[in-house]
Amino acid sequence: MAPSSPPFSQFDEAKSTATNVLWQASHYRPRTHRAKAIVFFALSFLLFLWMLSSSSRPDFWTKFPSRHPFPERPEDAQVALPRKSDVTVNDTLPHDLDTTYPHLHVLVPTAKGSRGACRTMTSAMILGYPPPTLIGYGREKSGATEFERTVDQITRVRDYLKNSRIVKDRDFVLVVDAQDVIFQLPPRVLIKRFQDIIRKNNGKLQKKYGYAVVEKPQGAPSDLVQKYTQRVLFGASKLCYSALEGDPGCVSVPASSLPPDVYGWKTDTYPDGHLNRPRWLNPGAVVGQAADVRIIYDEALRVIAERHKKHADYQALTQIFGRQEVIRELERLRTVNRVKEWVYGMLGISDAVNIDGISVRLETGHRYEYGIGVDYESQLFFTQILSRNDVEWIKFNNITKTSLLQGQFGVPREHRLLLPEDIAALPNPFNQTRFANEQTTTPAYNGTLDHLPNPNDHSWDSIPLMTNPYSASVPVLAHLNGDPKLRNSWWENMWFFPWARALLRRYVRSSHGFDAAQSALLGGQDWWDMRGGRGGLWTDDGNWVTLSEVCEGQERDLFDDDLGPWAKENGDPAEPVYNQFGNLIKGKEKEEEKYV
Repeated sequence: MAPSSPPFSQFDEAKSTATNVLWQASHYRPRTHRAKAIVFFALSFLLFLWMLSSSSRPDFWTKFPSRHPFPERPEDAQVALPRKSDVTVNDTLPHDLDTTYPHLHVLVPTAKGSRGACRTMTSAMILGYPPPTLIGYGREKSGATEFERTVDQITRVRDYLKNSRIVKDRDFVLVVDAQDVIFQLPPRVLIKRFQDIIRKNNGKLQKKYGYAVVEKPQGAPSDLVQKYTQRVLFGASKLCYSALEGDPGCVSVPASSLPPDVYGWKTDTYPDGHLNRPRWLNPGAVVGQAADVRIIYDEALRVIAERHKKHADYQALTQIFGRQEVIRELERLRTVNRVKEWVYGMLGISDAVNIDGISVRLETGHRYEYGIGVDYESQLFFTQILSRNDVEWIKFNNITKTSLLQGQFGVPREHRLLLPEDIAALPNPFNQTRFANEQTTTPAYNGTLDHLPNPNDHSWDSIPLMTNPYSASVPVLAHLNGDPKLRNSWWENMWFFPWARALLRRYVRSSHGFDAAQSALLGGQDWWDMRGGRGGLWTDDGNWVTLSEVCEGQERDLFDDDLGPWAKENGDPAEPVYNQFGNLIKGKEKEEEKYV
């Protein structure tokens, strides 16, 4: 009998089973045509939705006007003028003489010289700003409502920017709240920082939104322009306008550039808002070129006419800013890489702004792009509301103080605070200026009234400067829109307060008459305002008023030195007055001194 075949072992059986499973897994296909069809249609439907979502979005950059009144960027403007000397003292200076480079204008909307307005103007003068222009001075309407006064104020600012022969489109304009603004640093720092901030931010906007192709008529080559740029800066606040909680102006504006934990682990979450990073627009201070600021105020007046609400300017500007950001986000979503956007969203690093649930009515052909940005880090404007504990007055030569300050404020990633380079490069704040016509220059130099610290013993790093430890910035000006009770103490904390009268007299004396006007017009040291003149203020209708006329009776709040009214200081009429070179220019010497 033939031998039978040997049976499979258990090992061989297991091996055969595993091989079969692996083969089936590697060659798996849907077993029915029905399953294949379901998978095919599902993939096709998803692809269709993807293509539909990409193709159905309009080009928001062209649908809504986005280009600005003129192509030159404010960050590239050369504000400082070269010296020239082609006008003599016998020539007549034309009132509307134009120059190649833009000037700076300071606009202060106020109907009268209140304590707050006089502090605003005095601090601006001490720091060398051009004579402020008072908007609406002497035109207070009795019985007018707050809404009517707001509309009148904004209208006057807009009309001045539009109709004044002095202000050109490319000029720089600083508009500040008259009642609660104090200047701390000179105009050169303001302009340089403004240009540095928008230059940096425009680099970010270019990466975020890219470029657009602008076709030219008659077959000319097309232009490639950056879609969105920043051209105007407002102050930033920790608080949005309270009546607009669901509006894009509160919900859709970009996040602050400060670190997300700058105030610790409760940053942006503490109920009362004092640990919020500043990111919302505050209208108390704005700087930009005149043409850009003017169209913003044009739009604000249009919005105000539709609302008729209290604080109408604040509400209107907040809404304008929010709708600008909605349009920008819609345009970004139209061109964004969806996969990249999803990945960045999962990682928490997306630069998208929140437009979920936003409902706004957008009119095709209407402008929503205004180049608006806010000063997140208070390099220009410090906004006091909810931020009273965010500043300290420090002397930067006190190494112990500066090295410990951020730790005392609880800043998570502290570093040594140093005097900013743009301040360190400024002339000594206590230098006395030499004067060409000493015998006729007013006010005459007086050793008592004009006493200033020795420049060899004091400099910018040895005077107390208001500093924000969280952003490591020394603001150009402070907007004291928080607790009104702090306005007196903060004014007295400013570095110039102990010598305010002497510094103001120096400002008035340093540039006066024809020499000042020529210097201003043709690019000397006082190049900020084309009209020249010191010690007074311009009005929006072209009149010149003296500081003593506007601020009569405010001397105690300005100087607190018991030396009498401005320009009519107390003193013995027989007391001799000397200039800074030791020459007697007024009064008589005492007999015993004549023979010493």
